[in-house]
Parts: sequence; structure tokens; C-alpha cells
Amino acid sequence: MADTTSPARQLLLRLEELAAQQGELPCICVRAVHAHHIKSVEVARPMLVIPLRGLKRARERGDWLRVPPGQLLLVPGARSLDMENIPDESSGDYAAIAIGLEAPVLDAARQLLPQRGFSEPGPIASVALDALAPALMNWLEALQLGETVFACHAMSGVVLRLHALGFAGLLTPETLDLAGQIRAMVSAEPAREWSSGDIEHALGMSGATLRRQLAAAGTSLRELIAGARLAQALTLLQSTRLPVKSVAMRVGYASTASFSKRFAERYGVEPSRVGSL
Repeated sequence: MADTTSPARQLLLRLEELAAQQGELPCICVRAVHAHHIKSVEVARPMLVIPLRGLKRARERGDWLRVPPGQLLLVPGARSLDMENIPDESSGDYAAIAIGLEAPVLDAARQLLPQRGFSEPGPIASVALDALAPALMNWLEALQLGETVFACHAMSGVVLRLHALGFAGLLTPETLDLAGQIRAMVSAEPAREWSSGDIEHALGMSGATLRRQLAAAGTSLRELIAGARLAQALTLLQSTRLPVKSVAMRVGYASTASFSKRFAERYGVEPSRVGSL
């Protein structure tokens, strides 16, 4: 990407500015200074990941998909992925922007294609950033102007562009199953001392029914709560400079040692290697 005037290069430079901003953003700015492999990352919704520096690798099944700057990783629906973040050799760090495609964005795009059928979400893919740069630039400009409604519509334009490029499965409506609903609840308040009664009340079902349905899905309430907390910890470690102790407390762990052990068991990497500290 020696051409600094290419649409992709111009977009990357603007996204670098976005990543340097302080305050709440409708995306996650991921950073790392150590190369690391994270196993079985649960992606809850369709997502776009744009590497800014370093190399992103992702694997759903089979071979690794390589995504350098100038490419975009498209995750067209909820799934579990192995991921690697590899810092750039010259700068010594890894940086990326991760954009979750929320329901209002996808709904707006679907409304503009009312007569189109949508296939099942396909595999993850690497997409040339040049093909999406104008649409993403519209989103970025609206975002930086503080025009959140226009930014939402602009992101719907990005989705429509992906649809035109052949990724129709991105617009397939998805519904949260029982496990997904529980993960969403816990993710919203990861430090809360969740009890079975809390979940049963929120879902409007008895404890016996809850346990039976989760057992049929091959999981348990305890596993789901722990998994949602660790997933939030992963996001915090990747997107903030909080020390491991602070991250552990924010997701409901009183013991940093216990948190680190559970995190390493879940993701196959020590939490201290994931972030930018």
C-alpha cells in the first residue's frame, strides 16, 4: 500500500485518527504489543474488522484467513473463531477497528431490498478495502461530526455495498437462542452477581425448564455466565489500557489470579499478552 492517495490508504489514515480519539465510540479500537493466538472467540453478531497496523488472522474451520491492512475481515453472522493478532514489525504494535453491525443498521438495509431473498450467512471473508472505502468514509465523516443517525444510515450503505459484492447472507435475519439471550444479559452487567433466579425471572421460565433447555443445548447457566464475563474481559483488554486486576474486577472476579487462570483456560493465552500494556 505504497500509494498514499488510494481510497483504502486515505480511509486507514482517517481511521487512525478515530482510533486516537478519546470517548465512547460505536466501534472497538483493538490494540496489542504482543503477538497472540486467541482460541474460540464467540462473535455474537455480524462484524467488520479493519486492521490498521500489523496482521489479523482468523480461522473458523480449516485454513487461516490472512487479513493485512488494506483488507477487511467480514464476519457475516454469529459464530466461534480462532484469531491471531500480530504486531507490525516496524512499529511494534497491532491496531484494528472492529465494527459490530447492530440490528438497526441491518434492518435499514433490509428495508431497501424488500424483494430480495437472503441466503444463509456464509464463511468469514477478506474483502478489499478499496471496494468499500467510499461507503466507509461516509460513515466515518458522519461519526466525526457527531451525526449518529446519519452514521447509522451510512453503515447501512456499507452493508448494501457488501450485499452487491456477493455477501447476501450478511442480511439474513438472526434470532437469539436461549444461550444468546443469557449471554447478552450478562454482558450488559458482567460484574453483577447473577443468580439462577435473576435469569429465570428475566426470561419468564422456571428453573427446571431453564436447566432442561440449556442441557439440551449442551451447556449450563454457570458456563454461560462465565463465558460472557470472560468475553467482556477480552474486549476490555483489547480496547483499553486497564491493568489485568482492574479488568478482573469489572467483570466480577475478586481474585486476579483466579481470573487469569480462567481466562487462559478459555482463550489459550494469558490476559497480560492480549492488550497494549
